[in-house]
Amino acid sequence: DPDPNTLTYDNFGRQFMEQYCVMCHASTIARPNRNGAPLYHDFDSLVGVLQTSNHIDEQTGFGPNAENTFMPPDRCPSVPGGSLDTDCVKPTDEERRNLALWISCEVDRPHTF
Repeated sequence: DPDPNTLTYDNFGRQFMEQYCVMCHASTIARPNRNGAPLYHDFDSLVGVLQTSNHIDEQTGFGPNAENTFMPPDRCPSVPGGSLDTDCVKPTDEERRNLALWISCEVDRPHTF
């Protein structure tokens, strides 16, 4: 069993993505309603996160080489795929550090998709 302090998709990644990302970055949202989120940058599954993990880190993660705060933007939809009608909830610095750490570890873990 992994160390209970190890960040995983189940104890960190899923909640982070649901809280900060999937209102625009979800496979269920049609292109016109993504508010500029690129197609195939879908963070509503671990597979989707892993496919573009470097972009997530480059836009949002805090690591030894950079502190990235590009995402989430200032305005967000209040419903998935909705208009940019509310102030975005922003991750804390600690959450951003944990995001970068989790992604760097997750990409190296074995997966059976």
